[in-house]
Amino acid sequence: MQLASLSTLNYRNLAPGTLSFPAGVTGVFGENGAGKTNLLEAAYLALTGLTDVTRLEQLVQSGEREAYVRADVQQGGSLSIQEVGLGRGRRHLKVDGVRVRTGDLPRGSAVWIRPEDSELVFGPPANRRAYLDALLSRVSARHAGHLARYERTVTQRNAALKAGEDWSLHVWDDVLVKLGTEIMLFRRRALTRLDELAREANAALGSRKTLILTLSESTTPETYAEDLAARRSEEFARGATVTGPHRDDLTLTLGEFPASEYASRGEGRTVALALRRAELELLSERFGEKPVLLIDDFTAELDPGRRAFLLDLAASVPQAIVTGTERVPGTAQTLRAHGGRFTPEEEAAPADPVTADPVEAGA
Repeated sequence: MQLASLSTLNYRNLAPGTLSFPAGVTGVFGENGAGKTNLLEAAYLALTGLTDVTRLEQLVQSGEREAYVRADVQQGGSLSIQEVGLGRGRRHLKVDGVRVRTGDLPRGSAVWIRPEDSELVFGPPANRRAYLDALLSRVSARHAGHLARYERTVTQRNAALKAGEDWSLHVWDDVLVKLGTEIMLFRRRALTRLDELAREANAALGSRKTLILTLSESTTPETYAEDLAARRSEEFARGATVTGPHRDDLTLTLGEFPASEYASRGEGRTVALALRRAELELLSERFGEKPVLLIDDFTAELDPGRRAFLLDLAASVPQAIVTGTERVPGTAQTLRAHGGRFTPEEEAAPADPVTADPVEAGA
């Protein structure tokens, strides 16, 4: 998988235009606010169709009504064009001119590492659950479908609870238990491998504490129906479904204690990097090729060891785009960011070694 070029129009603060990306590492450097993060966000959106903004209009440049991103993607010897059109509450995706859904895009196409990933460790359970759900939805289209239907069922069941419609709950309960059981079982199976990969990555980052990933579940596949019935009164009082995989947590244990409560900032950053490395490896195993790696601000809150880990990781994949406030070493291409524009820069040539004049040396 390789991002051959990226085109944008009216996307955040990015100037309209097209950038080409070679194999290897592209380094993008510049001051804060120069558009580096927006470039990676646009690349991730064009490659995966995914964004975590709450309102799509946030991605559209001020004063404009629509935005557009396009990725020319090289995969398996062929070139395809992936386009995303954005408007108020609307997102249109096309591949080679044909309308598609997000799940139709290559699901192992990109991994994005960000400074904000620390919130996977220190943030609320919803952050870790979203990470797990997003990753496993990319691993399995079937799981993605189950999850989407489950979430719709929870919304409909909550509406029935708020309306006091006790007579309709058995219908929603049957669907909820069936879908929720499938989700819990798949999470358990997938977490076996994800835990192994995260442990290996955490150790490779130099951590002396073992990282363990486990599920903290509000129910089990075996007892889901009984647990729903047992909490019926509470659910009517709260107007919400309080049992099921939508209430679970991905517990990160570092050493003997929960990382969310006891890890230092540096340890938390290491755990977050381990999760993203595990994501990269899991997608590589699933789809048989390395995703495009996007690394935002490779110097943020990182000591030299973690910084070296990130740069080595970027060098280990066929293609990576790495941003920072300083030049990224060891790149195939360097771009300087300024005001949403990106200018190619030549790498400084090493100085020639000082040698004796051959005539004088032979005298």
